[in-house]
Amino acid sequence: MRKKLLCGLLCLGFCLGSARGAEASFADVKDTDWFAPSVAVCVENGLMKGTGGGNFSPNGAITLAEVAAVAARLGESLNDKPIPQGTPAPGETLPWYHWYVEYLKGYGLTLAQPEEPATRQEFFTLLSAVTPAESLSPINSIQSLPDTQDQKVLAFYNAGILTGTDPYGTFSPAKGLTRSEAAAMIARILEPSLRQTFTPQTPPAQTPPAATLNGQTALVVNGQEIKTEELASWIVEAAYYLDAFYYNNYGVRLSWTEEVEQIVLSQAIDQLVAYQGMSAWAAEKGCELKQLSAALTPSPSREALSRYVQEADLLCAKHILVTDKETADSVISALQAQPTMEQFTNILALLGTDPGMTANPNGYLFTAGEMVKEFEDGTRALEIGAFSPEPVASSFGFHVILRLDPLDHPDLVKEYQDKVMNDLVDQWIAASTVQMDEAVVGQIDIQGTYNAYLQALSNQQ
Repeated sequence: MRKKLLCGLLCLGFCLGSARGAEASFADVKDTDWFAPSVAVCVENGLMKGTGGGNFSPNGAITLAEVAAVAARLGESLNDKPIPQGTPAPGETLPWYHWYVEYLKGYGLTLAQPEEPATRQEFFTLLSAVTPAESLSPINSIQSLPDTQDQKVLAFYNAGILTGTDPYGTFSPAKGLTRSEAAAMIARILEPSLRQTFTPQTPPAQTPPAATLNGQTALVVNGQEIKTEELASWIVEAAYYLDAFYYNNYGVRLSWTEEVEQIVLSQAIDQLVAYQGMSAWAAEKGCELKQLSAALTPSPSREALSRYVQEADLLCAKHILVTDKETADSVISALQAQPTMEQFTNILALLGTDPGMTANPNGYLFTAGEMVKEFEDGTRALEIGAFSPEPVASSFGFHVILRLDPLDHPDLVKEYQDKVMNDLVDQWIAASTVQMDEAVVGQIDIQGTYNAYLQALSNQQ
């Protein structure tokens, strides 16, 4: 019976034609977000997809493999050069990006570590290789940039595709980039109306403003003296992440005001204090900082995990996402005839259109508001181990949901451990004593310190 059922589903899959690759509407992309038009262009043209669960993850890093997929699809579209396809040898399992990487070899490109986050240079190298010169009509007149005079890079700036990481147009080749930043640059290749006119500002000639204060005590934290140079490094860290937050969420760079400077200083001190506590705990446990959360709670009990699941209102589910109700009804009929995990997995592999299920084979572990409402409500309506008796419709299609026990999800322990550590850090910060020498700290040029860091970074690249 199982063989007959799967054959029937396979035929149904052929009748449906190619499934929709992604949706232009995502729970984490608002219409007012600066990157929303770019995401729509990328998705509607089949260049990028969501990350699963109705999300695009605009602030997530884009991997080299994902860039390879985009570059290959662009090359196929712009150069009429089809992406090769093939069948794995018996017993061979090819990574999802295999044929995209093979395709780019035709452009003289090889990818050593496709699953690593892409740098801006790697992103540019792959995209520029498949973009015809006639697609780069100049709208800007930029002769040089703070950290490069590469004519190929300048061509993308002058075409309005690249604008740099700061008002000076700094290329920052070694930096990574988010999915929203990548979407913006990819969309500008396809849609000239999205391209940006840009005139780089002249970088200020600066030395680190805090350097003249080096060696002076700025703070005493829990009895430990903190010199100005150490505080300055935390100021840079806090400013960098605040700058990234503004850019990733609003498409603008950090606008310096007295209030913003105080926020940066406050966050820098909190981060410094937290690091002091975490370093002490790591030394006590004999582990590295990245291992600290696991060392603090090495073997959480099932009772503790169960309490955390209840407190955090965690849900877990897998789903088979299809494009139409008729297919969803067929999926439910097949599951009712053979309600096993094996059957669900087989149908998911055959008909599921959510790529996030490949990245999350154990299901999504989520809480209220993290998924589209229909998916969350549909999950809550089920008992653990049950699947949807009726298709659940959302803007992404039709879901057949299988609710799972969060306690069985392999990511739960790490999430719980991180939560325990974060609570301990909050308690440490609240209990810490911080004495500030306001005369010394008041002399630190917070904005200038961050700008000097950016300038020094540009000079190194």
